[in-house]
Amino acid sequence: MSPSKITTAAIVPPDLDPRFVAVKQRLIKPENIKLVKESWKRLLIEIEKEFDTIAKTGPAYVPKIDFHDIEANNKLPMETSKLFKQRGCLMIENVVDSVQIDTWFNELVEFCKAHPETAGYTFPNPTAWYNVFWSKPQSEARFHPNMKKIFSTMAKEFHVENDSSLIDLDTQVVYGDRIRIREPGKSAALPLHLDSSSIERWEDEMYSKVYQEIFNGNWEDWDPFKLDERTYSKENLYEDEEEGKSTICSCFRTLQGWLALSNNKSGEGTLRVLPSLKLSMAYIMLRPFFWKDPESGDLDDYEIDLETPKFPGSKPGTGQLFLENFYHHLHQGVISIPDVKKGSFVFWHCDIPHEVDREHNGDGHSSVFYYGQAPLSITNIETLLDTKHAFLNSISPADYRSQLTEEQKEKESQGADVAHLKGDVDAERAMGLKPFAIEDGLTPGQLEIRKIANEALLKGSINVSKHV
Repeated sequence: MSPSKITTAAIVPPDLDPRFVAVKQRLIKPENIKLVKESWKRLLIEIEKEFDTIAKTGPAYVPKIDFHDIEANNKLPMETSKLFKQRGCLMIENVVDSVQIDTWFNELVEFCKAHPETAGYTFPNPTAWYNVFWSKPQSEARFHPNMKKIFSTMAKEFHVENDSSLIDLDTQVVYGDRIRIREPGKSAALPLHLDSSSIERWEDEMYSKVYQEIFNGNWEDWDPFKLDERTYSKENLYEDEEEGKSTICSCFRTLQGWLALSNNKSGEGTLRVLPSLKLSMAYIMLRPFFWKDPESGDLDDYEIDLETPKFPGSKPGTGQLFLENFYHHLHQGVISIPDVKKGSFVFWHCDIPHEVDREHNGDGHSSVFYYGQAPLSITNIETLLDTKHAFLNSISPADYRSQLTEEQKEKESQGADVAHLKGDVDAERAMGLKPFAIEDGLTPGQLEIRKIANEALLKGSINVSKHV
């Protein structure tokens, strides 16, 4: 069987630093080379079949559920959970009623108009993303009772095998993220990518252990919802790089997501995903070892590369881009999400490749609040401290403030107000404004991470390297 498409032989990915040869050789041991080569062949055969099905099915391949189907039991129905774990994405409809959504959107627009010096700047100046983080409607939406319920529900889809792991899946930390207000006719250039690091997935020893089954030649056995290793992974090794933070996220998010503020049909300026979690990630992690497609087109003729520092689409200090020249198999399975209604929430796993529609050909705006699921974990305590600082000072979070000029920093006003949290203790804890409860029934890991977080909040700092 031949690959779906052959990369032109003249196109060669650039070399990274020579030290990355050793990274490749660390990841795939000599005794596993044959197993990995066989697994690559199995993978491409499965991709050919499944991605064809995805493309033919279209948006309907993304699973959907109504909020009321989870409201009573605070968990996904068994069949929905199964589909979510296979496809890595889920749309939950009717989370918030349209009247409330319209109220929030109108308040948001008024805030942006009143604070153009805050809302108007973006980097590197995309068409629709606004750097607004702590406005009244955003704060109210984050902690709406139904929003809290869906985040609690989705957290149950993840697990740790070691109950001493420094993570508390029952507790959320807020990562300040942007908003989107995209008007009809506006083009966007956000290609297929992953946000949470690029080369770190291979370079950082703990991060690479997340994908150990893939590097052993057993991608079928990889569990994307096991968090023991990911809890301690360093997703941002290059935060001090001059060219860093262009698409990187310093927070550990199990899920990315957004709340729809508008009704939009598929393709009207919204999200596109590759809804095949295991196949896409196995392909991504192995492609640097099999970046050169055989001229024969025969799957048996792929050669494994353990001698060059080539990691296509990886650049230290950025997110991972999936350039079609080297990740062409992936692009076969990318589809638009289903039609979106106001008040729907869309989740996608942090390992799901995603992009946005190039064009918005609808009649109305396409707008969302971005909210990721960020459990209280050892690396996310830094996020918690930054959120607290940014909120109390009504400034941008560090990931975005680092992109501002000094003049822009002086002008910004983010609209933060503790009163917008309405005395909700869960909200205040997630924002770093109150300590976490130390109570009976916690696992050893939950107990320890809450104690570490409370100590860090008192001190105003943490040395994560002591625990990672």
